[in-house]
Parts: sequence; structure tokens; C-alpha cells
Amino acid sequence: MSDRMTGAAVASPSRPPWPIAPAPTALSPVPGARDPKLAERIAAAIEADVLREGWPVGKLIGSEDQLAVRYGVGRAVIREAIRLAEHRQVVRMRRGRSGGLAVVEPDASAVTESLAIFLEYTRADIDDLLEARSVLEAYSAAAAADAHLNEDRLRTLREAARQPRAGAAADAGPGTSMLHQLVADATGNAALSLFIQVIASLSDRLGTGTADAGPGARSPAAIQRRHTAIIAAVAAGDAALAREQMHADMAAVRKASRRLRAGPSVAGSDIAAATVPTAGKTLPRPADMVAARIRRDIIDRGWPVGESLGFEADLLARYGIGRAQFREAVRILENHSVVRMQRGSAGGMLVAAPDGRAVVRVVTLYLTYKGMNSAHIRDLREELEAATLRMTIDRLTDDGVRRLNGVLELERTWPDEDFPAVSHDLHAVIAELSGNRTLALLQSIVMQLTAERLHSGDPRRVTEPPQAVRHAHKAIVDAIVARDTALAQRRMDKHLRAIARWTLERSSISH
Repeated sequence: MSDRMTGAAVASPSRPPWPIAPAPTALSPVPGARDPKLAERIAAAIEADVLREGWPVGKLIGSEDQLAVRYGVGRAVIREAIRLAEHRQVVRMRRGRSGGLAVVEPDASAVTESLAIFLEYTRADIDDLLEARSVLEAYSAAAAADAHLNEDRLRTLREAARQPRAGAAADAGPGTSMLHQLVADATGNAALSLFIQVIASLSDRLGTGTADAGPGARSPAAIQRRHTAIIAAVAAGDAALAREQMHADMAAVRKASRRLRAGPSVAGSDIAAATVPTAGKTLPRPADMVAARIRRDIIDRGWPVGESLGFEADLLARYGIGRAQFREAVRILENHSVVRMQRGSAGGMLVAAPDGRAVVRVVTLYLTYKGMNSAHIRDLREELEAATLRMTIDRLTDDGVRRLNGVLELERTWPDEDFPAVSHDLHAVIAELSGNRTLALLQSIVMQLTAERLHSGDPRRVTEPPQAVRHAHKAIVDAIVARDTALAQRRMDKHLRAIARWTLERSSISH
């Protein structure tokens, strides 16, 4: 996996790119803040207070001065903390006499944009996206079959299956269909639905082209047959068959993608060429369009972190825009850690490195708001872990073996009292070694959700005993190194069931 995954320096051989912690993960330092670490802690405290109150949308939680007093910090720190919490879609400052910091409903489009930008940065290509999509879509079909959907829901799915291009964007390729998203939504799993929405939107625009694939596996009649078969299996409650039928449909999507990319009319295959649709909007704002152009230029330059793209006056002329529009575009890009403005002769608009930990935190908060329950987290994590485990064994190298053994050594020497700080590292490293950047990012989000539930409730209670975790991890690594997929899967399943028992117990304590 690319060093870009860390968003900073090369990761330590024994630590994963996204450390999972019981407390909210830290963002990269923000230039201009007097104490970025303190501002991050205050932002996390604001978020924790919102979560503790049940995310009361619209409630005012205090003025800037009141919050500075409440959290015992100065005005500069509280302003930076508010900016961080605003970026994570938790609160927004209202101006005016009756204003103050208000709790807001998270904007799904901003969350999907954060995921899309980080996938741009990590250079997740179309093959990476489609491989991840195949895993998620197959699981989605199986989960929908297990959900025993009512007749109204099934009627909607059957209608979508009869119209394979219904709801597709006008420029989307033959793989695009509302059916896939409807199946995901039918599972009731908010994370699964969000992940499929983002990846399907990106992969459709990148990998399936702008023209019909012609006769064959992805012709409209073939799509309809496959989709009808998927929904028949879902309606029958046959999860295994639904999974199989969805696998076949996604195999056809991947085949069509390869054929179209081999043709002369296909544009670039990076994510910057695609835009995640924003629900309810037909046209992007001018500032969004400028921000997209700047992102496009950064991608074309190879995302050169630290390089200056120029000063404001030069950039206004280059993009042919006014100062207000440019500054709004910069704020959008700064929120996503794409650029940062720096004064001085060596400054200007500098290319920044998006922080994977920040993306994980944004998505985790959004899914918490959407009401992710422990059973959904458990089931989705098991699916992602199984997929990355298989890929890791298939692609294992000598360096990968050293990475796995390095994690075991780190765990062996880590103090028991602080063991939660490293207890998820092996899972993150396995995901990284799978070679699929997209699945590694999604799995880290689900692991963060697991970790937050494990450490919620009474802080005096312990989680799974450290020695039990060490033993389980050693057994899993031994099976991976032996390239025994079936044994590794059994051991991983047993370990995840143990984690799930602790997670469900802690969730019951905290509620």
C-alpha cells in the first residue's frame, strides 16, 4: 500500500496507518492555532457533549465566550475547536443577537465528499474501487435476503430490476442502477448504505464509461435478467443465492469496465474525474466548481504535498475568478485538508495531505448520528475482515510477514493497562496488506465504531483481557503465514465473536 495512506511520513513497520483509539482520533495540526492539540481535545469534548445529549439538532449550546469559560480555554483555542467540530458536521456557529453554537444535522454530501477526496489522495484506482464494491454489494444482497423485507419494499425492488437504468445519471455507464442502492438501503445498515453510495457513484463514472457496453453481458436485457434474479433470491430469503447472483452481476460490471477502458474513448481513470452527486442539488455552486478545478490540478501534479500553487493574485488570474469566490473555494479545500494558505515569500496556497484519521472521525460521527447499532457494526466488520483476510493471504509477501510479526511483538511488549491503544493494530495491518485501499479505509471506520462502543459506558470496566487478545492474534497470524485461509477465517471469526460480546455488553451498559 502506498505511503500516501498515512497522510504523513512512512508508517512504522509495526503500526497501521490509522491508529484506532477509544477516544476520538486526533487531526493533523492546523496552522494558525495557538495550541492545535488543545483545540482538538476541546473539539472532541464538544462532540462528546453533543453525543451524550442524543444529538439534539437545533439546540444552542452556548456563545463563544460561554464555551471558552465552560471548557477553560482562551478565545483562539475555542474558535479553532469550533472550526474543527463544524468541519465534522456536528455544530455550526450562528451569528447575531440570539446566535451561538448550534447542533446541526450532518450533511451526507459533505461526508461522501470527505471519503471521495481521501480516495483521490490515496490513488485508489477503478480496479480497487470495483473490487471493494463487489465485496460490499454481495454482502448487501445477502443481508437484504436475511432481513425478510415486506411486500412494499420488494415491490420497489422488483420495479427497479425491470428498469436497469432507472434513476441513473445521464452520463453514467451500464453498471449504474438505483437497484444496488435500494438493496443496500433495504438492509437498514447505515454504514453499508453510505459506503455503497460513495463507491458506486465513483466507480460508475470512472469504470463503466459514458457509452453503452453494447450487446453481451451488460446489455439492458442481461442487466434486467441479473437484477431480477437478485431480487428473486432476496424475496425468497435465500442469502447464499442472493450473494451469488450479486457476485455474477458485479463480475459483469468489472468485465464491462475493463472492455470500455481498453477502448479509445475512455477518459482518465482517477477519481478526480468523477463527482459524487449531492442529493437535492442539480448544479454545484460556483465555489464548488472552482474547488474541483483546483483539486483536478493537484491530481494532475501528482498531489505534491508542500508545493506552492501560487499566491492569491496569481491564482485569481489563472482561474479567472473574483476574490470572494476564490476564498470560498479555498475554505472548502482547507476543510478537507487539500490545501492550506501560508504567508511569506515561500508561502501562498500550499498542497496539503488529507488525514485519514480525520476522515474516519467525520464518517464515524455521521454514522453515530444515523443510529448505527452494534449488530450492524458487527456484521459489516465481519464481512470486511473476511474479505481483507482472504486478499492478504492471496497477496502475502515476505515484507507482509515481517509486518504481521512486528505487530505481535509490539503487543507482547505493550503494557496491559494501556493495551486498548494497540488492540486493533493487527486488524488494520491485515487490511493494509490486502492491497485494497478502499476496503482498508472502510474497515478502519468500522473498527473505530467498534472501539468507541467498547470503551463507552463505565470506564472502570475492562474490555477483552489483553492476554486473550494476544493469544487470538498470534493464532490468526500463524494461519495467515501458513497461508491456510480456512483456518485463518475460523480463528478470525472466533476472535470477532469475542469482540462482539464485549461490544454488546458495553452498549447495554451505556444505554
